[in-house]
Amino acid sequence: MALVVEDIISLRSGSAPTNLELIRDMTLGQDVWLRRFTAHYLDQYLPSGGSKVKVLIGQEGSGKTHLLRFIQQAASERQYTTVFLSAKTAGPKLCDVPNLYRLVAGAIDFDRLVTGLSQRVAESLGYGLTIYDGVKKLLPYVVEEGYGAPDSAREIRIATARMLKNADLSPTCFTSVFTLLKDRLITDDPEGRRTAMKWLRGDKLDRFEKRDSGLFETLQKTTARRWLDSLLKLLVLSGQQGLVVLIDDLDILYEKSSDTNRFSYTPANIKDTYELFRQLIDDTDQLKNFMLVLAGRRSLLDDDRRGFKSYEALWMRLQTGLVPSGRFNPLCDVVDVDDHLKALGDDFPIRLSSHLRTVFNQYGLRKRPKEQSFDNMPSLALKSVVINSVYSSDEGDPEISYE
Repeated sequence: MALVVEDIISLRSGSAPTNLELIRDMTLGQDVWLRRFTAHYLDQYLPSGGSKVKVLIGQEGSGKTHLLRFIQQAASERQYTTVFLSAKTAGPKLCDVPNLYRLVAGAIDFDRLVTGLSQRVAESLGYGLTIYDGVKKLLPYVVEEGYGAPDSAREIRIATARMLKNADLSPTCFTSVFTLLKDRLITDDPEGRRTAMKWLRGDKLDRFEKRDSGLFETLQKTTARRWLDSLLKLLVLSGQQGLVVLIDDLDILYEKSSDTNRFSYTPANIKDTYELFRQLIDDTDQLKNFMLVLAGRRSLLDDDRRGFKSYEALWMRLQTGLVPSGRFNPLCDVVDVDDHLKALGDDFPIRLSSHLRTVFNQYGLRKRPKEQSFDNMPSLALKSVVINSVYSSDEGDPEISYE
């Protein structure tokens, strides 16, 4: 096992790497929260059609991003579609459902989704995975049964329409996915495929594309939740367990940009963002197989002007997760990551340091002398533990893989 350059850069700054296998191997102390979380939500609640919104709150260096990445790894391992977003670098602001949909759709592997849907159509016609893989055309397999090409194509279209109708998609979503499946299963339609994929990602179509494809509905505030609902149904229909969206770095809501010394989010942007979160909390009864996990520092709770308290409709829904209990509550919807760290024990930083040295050695990381600039970080912060584990051993260059 070897680390890529991006992993090494992240570790040297004390940040969580994007390598999900490394995240899994680095994680220690799952019994306090993570194991319960995955067993309840990922193994039971979401597969049965449930939806949930969770919030992680903690000081800098308390492990929020690592916890998000671990949830992403655990969900991916269980066949969920996962989307990890940083509010600081995502691009469009998280001000409404249309922007959220575009960010999520832009990160989804639609080719994988179409493959899964194609396999479902083939299975309904008697062609299991041992015969048809969902990548090639299905038409030749049906023709081999002795049917003519027109009759075979009609049978595939009927099976496709039946499957999509039973999924209860929006009419325009039905049309777009039907176009994609005809292209995959029967005959190539590159122009139709391109337009349908463009529509599914929430991009605007010009009037000629709308006319030729029949995809007239546009993504806007009044339609976005229906689009998200249809996307969730498609993911489950394709064989996925559901959708897990993880949004980090919500500190951008109350922090000024280091480049401009101005707030990135205006008061109106903040109100719209909190209204989005409020809607998603209230929509958990309608949205199926969906989880949203948000993460940010304690100012999200403490800042009266720009934090959660500034939007009463959201704050009222979150307060039930903030009832003081005197100890870490693994069932709260607002997860106090600082209390989680305390629950791991006073000796956790020492145990983690030993564990990380073993893991990094297994990954072939040769440490360098620690840079003096890291000495100012609080010694108990997990970020500090990671940095010390990366820099505390033998000198030399790390083993780097570019694959």
